[in-house]
Amino acid sequence: MDFFLYLSAILAVVLIWLLFPNRMSRMARKIPGPRALPIFGNIFNFIVIGPKAPECWKKQMETYGNTFRVWLGPQLHVFMVDPEDIKAILSSQSLLTKSESYKTLVPWLKTGLLVSTGKLWQMRRKAITPTFHFKILDEFVPIFYKCSKILLDCIKDKVGQEPFLITGFMSNCALDTIAETAMGTELKAQTNPQSEYPTSILRMTTVLVERVANPLLGMEPLYTLSGRRKVESDLLKILFSLPREVIRGKKYFKSNRKNITPSDEAFGIKKKTAFLELLLEMKENNAPAFQTDKDVQDEVITFMFEGHDTTTMALTYTTWLLGMHPDEQEKLYQEVSSILEGKAEPSMEDYSKMEYLERVIKESLRLYPPVPIIGREAIEDVLLPSSGFLIPKGTQITIIIYALHRREDLFPDAEKFNPDRFLEQQKHPYAFLPFSAGPRNCIGQKFAMLELKVMISNLVLHYKIKSKKDMILNPEMLLRSENGPYISITPRN
Repeated sequence: MDFFLYLSAILAVVLIWLLFPNRMSRMARKIPGPRALPIFGNIFNFIVIGPKAPECWKKQMETYGNTFRVWLGPQLHVFMVDPEDIKAILSSQSLLTKSESYKTLVPWLKTGLLVSTGKLWQMRRKAITPTFHFKILDEFVPIFYKCSKILLDCIKDKVGQEPFLITGFMSNCALDTIAETAMGTELKAQTNPQSEYPTSILRMTTVLVERVANPLLGMEPLYTLSGRRKVESDLLKILFSLPREVIRGKKYFKSNRKNITPSDEAFGIKKKTAFLELLLEMKENNAPAFQTDKDVQDEVITFMFEGHDTTTMALTYTTWLLGMHPDEQEKLYQEVSSILEGKAEPSMEDYSKMEYLERVIKESLRLYPPVPIIGREAIEDVLLPSSGFLIPKGTQITIIIYALHRREDLFPDAEKFNPDRFLEQQKHPYAFLPFSAGPRNCIGQKFAMLELKVMISNLVLHYKIKSKKDMILNPEMLLRSENGPYISITPRN
């Protein structure tokens, strides 16, 4: 069966290759890059994701410069780490379509902000922006703080024990936080990590990564015949069920508000849910961006997707880096303790004073950006201002954020963890891109930074962290680790 699947895939690739426009091939020859085989291109000598990818990226940059091309089968890809060329792509008002790789997310996120484009994206972006106003974020602080306290309780059994893997704890904490802020429901993933919804999210992420990593799985009928389509479908039923239930419950609560006592919170729904509540209000007011419950559901699911795994990895790497650098950790502890001393529940204003913590988080995001690469599709020919290359229409453009952040000319002594480098002005406005940039930048970056501040400050306030050094990075859809990271903890008092 596998033989015929692969043979069908090869024949399909050959057919596409033969029909591929010659114009793109001619234009691509003017952009430096490794020699490509007929039909297969560079799929055997270029690594896009996986543990060996960072070294491959580095080698290509050293050989061909900061903007280079590869062929992945019949598809032309241009990779770049030049901030001026990146600016031309990300600041463009026309290059707003995400690259082909994002299509694997469409069955999950549907019309959500991350994967939509054109007029729909513009309407949604404009409509959603007010939901991240600082006054609304201020209402989330108690939720962040509550979830951070549960995190401390969940890891207290690890005190004085052997180094343990921190990622799972951070994942459940981030999931609890995003569920309550996005939907107003307490998922309780931290206290019940084996429940159906948290485990389904992890399995769904694995399915998507497998499809991105294996080009053959991106083709039909191979994906369906492999059995993965059914696995994906079964997982999506679970992942869609919770938002649907919460939306139904919220609508019921609102329509029966007068008959419900303060203790009656059906479906675990709180009285206020800034994100979901505002989206439902937009729908009730016939806003063009939200006409149906499904429109609302797509954005809630997208918010949960974007705010879960990315926050997980940011929390994980920041904690690990602090454990690797005791001097910086102690400096951070002094700042946090001086601000939070004697306060039962800190405010947003308290966290705004934590300037060193902000630099620590930024430096962590520089060294270990949760999203290591992002992509756009060239819907028109694009002239790059720095390299001077002309990218043909139809090209998949990939910005390697991980490699960009480690350029020595942009960040001297780039491999060193140095939070105070952010006391100085950046050498280029598009050199530091943990939240992307331009019109499609991360709409929730202030939300994310506030959440990270609450979690990290509370962790450092109560525990001393020591990290196990060895770690093998694995860039996938997110920047993960093959073997950790592991930390050990001891109480502060």
